[in-house]
Amino acid sequence: MTDIDFKNVSMSDIFPEVNEQKTRQKVASFLSRTLPRMIRITSKSLTELRSQRLDGMPKGSGSNNDGDRLIVQHLYAEQVVEQVKQAISQCDQESQDILDMLYFKGYSDTQCYMALGRSGSSYSHLYKPQALLEFADCYFLDDLHIYQAE
Repeated sequence: MTDIDFKNVSMSDIFPEVNEQKTRQKVASFLSRTLPRMIRITSKSLTELRSQRLDGMPKGSGSNNDGDRLIVQHLYAEQVVEQVKQAISQCDQESQDILDMLYFKGYSDTQCYMALGRSGSSYSHLYKPQALLEFADCYFLDDLHIYQAE
């Protein structure tokens, strides 16, 4: 194992600078597109995802087993949903509220900032962007950060 001399390592070597705007866009896309799909996939029970059905009819030989693929997709989707919940729980309370309202309760941005008692301007320029960046920092299944070009 290699010893690391932390005296000669800068913070930017370990944590490259994040492009905040692109990271927020990626997180928002992940939460609004990928997460709902993962939730839909997990709504099927594993017993519905049977292996190949044998119906007595001849089939072409194939090495792919759709049943196995569906089970793997289901298990991965469960991991994604659980990790999203875990990541949100690691954010500060205001960010938790925003993310929960937007991506689990189906609130619009307007409903969200009104429920929080915030102005639309402070919500869209401060609170929501902060919540998206916090989520990126707390979500560990994939790296949702976009880093500055060097």
